Amino acid sequence: MKIFKTVMLILLTFIVSCKLETKHKIEVQGHRGERGHLPENSIEGFLGALHKGVDVIELDVIISKDHQVVVSHEPYMSSLYITKPSGDPILKSEEKSYNLYQMTYDSIKKFDGGSRGHQNFPNQKQMKTYKPLLSEVFDVIEKEIKTQKLPSVKYNIEIKSNEGAYDIYQPQPDVFVNLVMQVIQEKQMVAKVNIQSFDPTVLNILHEKHPEIEIAFLVSKGSIQNNLKLLAFKPQIYSPNFKLIKNKTMVDSLKVIHIKVIPWTVNTEEDIKTMIDLQVDAIISDYPERALELLD
Repeated sequence: MKIFKTVMLILLTFIVSCKLETKHKIEVQGHRGERGHLPENSIEGFLGALHKGVDVIELDVIISKDHQVVVSHEPYMSSLYITKPSGDPILKSEEKSYNLYQMTYDSIKKFDGGSRGHQNFPNQKQMKTYKPLLSEVFDVIEKEIKTQKLPSVKYNIEIKSNEGAYDIYQPQPDVFVNLVMQVIQEKQMVAKVNIQSFDPTVLNILHEKHPEIEIAFLVSKGSIQNNLKLLAFKPQIYSPNFKLIKNKTMVDSLKVIHIKVIPWTVNTEEDIKTMIDLQVDAIISDYPERALELLD
């Protein structure tokens, strides 16, 4: 009888443990939409990721000369995939001279971001597209969700800021934050966004002015302890290059202080499986369907 009770207790513990494991939700975020298959940071890419079933659409924003919040990873016209209005490709030697912070949005929109494809993503479909406004992304995606009766998504918005670029390729951090938040508030999207950045100055200002916004600290190097010291507050999310996550102890050390762990950019099946095993909170990928399939 005693042995039977012991066995039953072990079995019950195992069942409860399994149930707790299944409750851990790992979200899938489409990196710049779904860059592996469609032009990055484009309306088409965001719609593609939405229809594949992502939980979150990840995107980047910069500021134009006329203070529009433009969806773009670089604050200039990248030679990797941008074509001039004339039809000529942007050359590497000239790309940074096309400074988006010195260009009005009507000029920016004339450049093609998809017809050439992307040399680093051979399966990316070639199509003519442009850099949209953040406001347009919200409008298009929310309309698609409503009309097609799709599950709601959140938006992970990266403020592309670098201290060396202040007043050159971008406004000062406080102005940057104000412009982005103005769009988010006007579109009533506060509850559906988190904002991320590598720039601790931007995040400190954002937290001070808008403590209601969920914040992710992007990091590409260094220890957790040293990185978190750069912030004047505890962020809700710690978002490192996935290669920095060495073991589950690291993940658990953040979870115990109520910080989510969301690595970027996880593209191979092997790496996605590793992140799943480590029980991160979300996976950012150029190929979100790979993460969705493995999680399913």
